[in-house]
Amino acid sequence: MDFGLVLMGYHGCWDDVAFAEEHGFATAGFVDSPLLAGDPFVCMTLAAQATTRMRVGTMLAIPDLRRAPTTAAAIATVNRIAPGRTFLGLGSGFTGRAVFGMPRLPADRLRDYALECRALLDGDEVMHRWGRHEQPIRFRQTDGRYIDIERRTPVFIAADGPKALAAVGEAADGWIASLMYANTMSNSRDVFAGSLASVEAAAAAAGRSMAGAYNMWSISVCVLEPGESAMSERALERVGAGAMMPFHAYADDPAIAEFLPPPLRDRLEVYEREVLSRFGVGRDRTYQETHRGHLSHLLDGEAAVLTDEIVRMTTLTGTAEEIAGVLRDLEAAGLNNVAFPVPPRLTREVVTDIEQKIMPLLDRATAPNG
Repeated sequence: MDFGLVLMGYHGCWDDVAFAEEHGFATAGFVDSPLLAGDPFVCMTLAAQATTRMRVGTMLAIPDLRRAPTTAAAIATVNRIAPGRTFLGLGSGFTGRAVFGMPRLPADRLRDYALECRALLDGDEVMHRWGRHEQPIRFRQTDGRYIDIERRTPVFIAADGPKALAAVGEAADGWIASLMYANTMSNSRDVFAGSLASVEAAAAAAGRSMAGAYNMWSISVCVLEPGESAMSERALERVGAGAMMPFHAYADDPAIAEFLPPPLRDRLEVYEREVLSRFGVGRDRTYQETHRGHLSHLLDGEAAVLTDEIVRMTTLTGTAEEIAGVLRDLEAAGLNNVAFPVPPRLTREVVTDIEQKIMPLLDRATAPNG
């Protein structure tokens, strides 16, 4: 299994990516959320220049923030700097659109965008719609100094729901999961295996095969010390922001409350009282406040919302042995990469924790006679 980072595009993240490469990490994905983080392609380019083996890409680029040819040209430009070391991850826009007050994109829009990017990156002609106009287009200056489409850039789609999983099978070279419907520390393998089966069935129905596809999982992580609680200050500093994401989704769309599992639903009143009521804005502007700590830090009052059970449900938080067990099960089910969103100030600490505490357990498990 490969290990990766998910980065918010902060100043100096490229140096942290180089540090991660030196310590056994294989991928770095950059968040595409222009009202929250730095530009992913700028940061990705600097990371590509700072590394020699690390695969870099978007995690996730959001259709409608850029036209498909613009996104394809951007990743192909990075591929010119780091040939064969790029990937294009696409998503429906949880925070990337939410901070504009916009809902996620429908799965068919994600699928069509992925297909257009894939075709352009393959050097093919596509029919591109711009407003009322539709014209055939293709990259015209592909040799030499501009872009690299000779070394293939895989296109991945992030998906958890059934329609998005079908889009993966119909259009993508691999799958990025959050396993948002799983209880991370107890049934993530079962949810992963079921979702992967859905992807493969959709691919077969479309006359495609997902054999050789690269499957990634994005999940916040904290390796607990012996006897340490998942609610310790240290643990919440690492994974609290990740554990709050279901509550942020509720703030964006309160109608999802009835679909949340009881441990989350039972804390919505606390979230309303301790967090949302303190923003001092009307509900029509809550979206500007809710995501300010996205994958970075807890907002005032958010720690009071979480429980030990919620942290373990929504993040990869446990002892080294517990985490390694979850990852071994997922690897056996077909997972190729686990990528960790990390608060910027803690990137190197988390990388070191994974290298020293998790990688040896997985290496030992796969060694001959191990």
